Amino acid sequence: MKKFLKGYLLFFIIFLGSIQTATAASTKVTLNNVPLDFDTPPVIENGRVLVPMRGILESLGYSVHWQEHTKTVLAMKDSITISLPLDSQTVQVNHEPVTIDVPAKLHDSRTFVPLRFLAEYSGANVTWDAATSTVMIHSNDAVGYKKEDSVVYIQTNKMQGSGIVLSANGLIATNFHLIENASTMQFICNDGSIYQGKTTIVGLAPQQDIALLKIEKKGLTPALISHQYAVGDPVTAIGSPNGVRNTATQGNISGFDQDVISATAVIAKGSSGGGLFDASGRVIGMTSSYGNGQYHSIPMANVLQVPQNLSISLDELRNNPYTPTAPKNLRFVKKNNYAYVSWSPVYGAEHYYVYTSNSENGTYKKLKNSLLKSDIWYWGFPQSFGISINPKRPYYMKVSAVVNGVETPLSPPLKICR
Repeated sequence: MKKFLKGYLLFFIIFLGSIQTATAASTKVTLNNVPLDFDTPPVIENGRVLVPMRGILESLGYSVHWQEHTKTVLAMKDSITISLPLDSQTVQVNHEPVTIDVPAKLHDSRTFVPLRFLAEYSGANVTWDAATSTVMIHSNDAVGYKKEDSVVYIQTNKMQGSGIVLSANGLIATNFHLIENASTMQFICNDGSIYQGKTTIVGLAPQQDIALLKIEKKGLTPALISHQYAVGDPVTAIGSPNGVRNTATQGNISGFDQDVISATAVIAKGSSGGGLFDASGRVIGMTSSYGNGQYHSIPMANVLQVPQNLSISLDELRNNPYTPTAPKNLRFVKKNNYAYVSWSPVYGAEHYYVYTSNSENGTYKKLKNSLLKSDIWYWGFPQSFGISINPKRPYYMKVSAVVNGVETPLSPPLKICR
C-alpha cells in the first residue's frame, strides 16, 4: 500500500507541539478555504488532534457506514475503502493493514479519528494559522475534478439561476436576489440528479448579494477555490443564462477590487450565483451582475467571509425582509488632481446620494451631479465618479443608498485630500 493515495483528499493531522497555544475547543478547520462545521468540536488525545470521522469524510464525499457487530467505521469512495475499528491501532486501507499511533475513539457519542493517519494517505496540503487557531487543508491533486460538476442549477418559484458547491455534504453559495421572496427551490446537478428537499439558509450577507444554503444531499463535488488572479488572466464563467444549464463562456479579467472581479466572459439573466473559474479550474468569483458591457463577479474571499451562523427557512426569510445599511468601504484613488471615488455596491440600490462638507463634523450637503443635472449618483466600476481635489484644504464625503425609495443612513466620512 502506498503511503500517499494521489487524487483522494482524506484529511490531516499536526503534532500538538505546533498548536500548543490552541485548545481543542478553539481549533477551527477549513477545507479548500471553506470552514468545516462539525457537530462536535475537535479533541486532543495523547498529543494528537482528532476530528469526527463521519463529519469529515462526508464533507469529502465518502459514504460512511457503522458496523455494529465489529464496532468498525467503514468509509468508501470510488476505489478506496477505509476500515477503522474502535480502539485499535491496526486499520485496513483497501484491505491492507496499516498501523496508526492513536486509534479511533468514541467521544460524546461520535467516532473521532487521528488526523495524522488520514494525512499520510492523502494528497492534502495542510497549514496551521496560529493567529486564528485554524488548520487549513487544500487539495493539491485535482485529478478527476471537473469544474462543471461544482455548479448547480437552481430554480425557485420566482426565478432561476445557479449556485457554487462548497462542500460535498450540501453547502452551496448563491446570490441573495435568487432566493429573496422565494417559497420553493429545486437544485439540478451537472449529472442530472434533482434535489427538491429541505433547504436551510445558513449564512446571509444580503447587502453584498450573498446567500449560503444547506441542502440534505451528499456526494456533491465541491469547487476548488483560489484567491490568486491578475488582470488579463483567462477565465470561464459557468451558469445557467436564460435557463440553459451549465453554459460556459470564456474571457479575461479586465479589472478587480475588493468588491468586484470584472471580466469579459459574458453572463446574462440566469447566470446569477454561477462560478467564475481560472485556467486551472479553480473558482475565483461568484457571477452576480452585468451592465454596460461589463460582467461582474463577487470575489470568493467575500463569499467565504459570510458567517454560517443561521438556520432559517425560506418562509422565515420572507418574514424578515432585507433592510440595507449605509454603503461600506468608501474610498478613492488619486490621479493627477482628481479623486476617483468608489464604495461597496449595495444590493437593490436604485441610486445613491453623495454628501460633502468642509469639516468632518460639519454640515453635509448633497453633491450635484452635473452630468445628470440632479443629485442622483450611480455606482460604477472601477470608480463611480471623479471629483477635483482642493489643493489648499481637505474636504469630507459621505454616501447613502436608496433602496425601494428609502434612503439608508450615511456612510462614515471619507477625507479627500492631496
